[in-house]
Amino acid sequence: MPLMGSPLDKVEKWMKNMDLKGITRDEEKSMLFVNFKIDERFFLVQTLVSKEWINIKALVTLLKDVPKIVREDLFYNCLVANFNLHEVTYSADENGIWVEADMPVNTTESNFKVEFQSVVFGMKYFIEQIAPKVKFDVKDTTMFT
Repeated sequence: MPLMGSPLDKVEKWMKNMDLKGITRDEEKSMLFVNFKIDERFFLVQTLVSKEWINIKALVTLLKDVPKIVREDLFYNCLVANFNLHEVTYSADENGIWVEADMPVNTTESNFKVEFQSVVFGMKYFIEQIAPKVKFDVKDTTMFT
């Protein structure tokens, strides 16, 4: 039986089924947001729902906070993690390093849950495994996204 309503409604329902608290919705941008606290730091997970794709992402660090001397090693360790970890993808833009996942909008609730959890796992892994290798202290990013 197909779900009724918009793709954004469907994804919001899936997030509620995961018992996520504090979900906010931006109808104009077709986005859902939820804050996560990981090791005393706060991160905002953003879920964009378009006609064809669902993109889940979280900014794990701002580039301006990363000393230039450790950037190359930090990027290298993210690439190694991309290769070694299942379903975890680190990406970068001009502002910072992200952990993200995407899937077609016609995905299943079960697959969405796996992909969403991979983003949360990726944030935790970045904080606990990647950043310490280069002696980098990760800061909250919720106010910057």
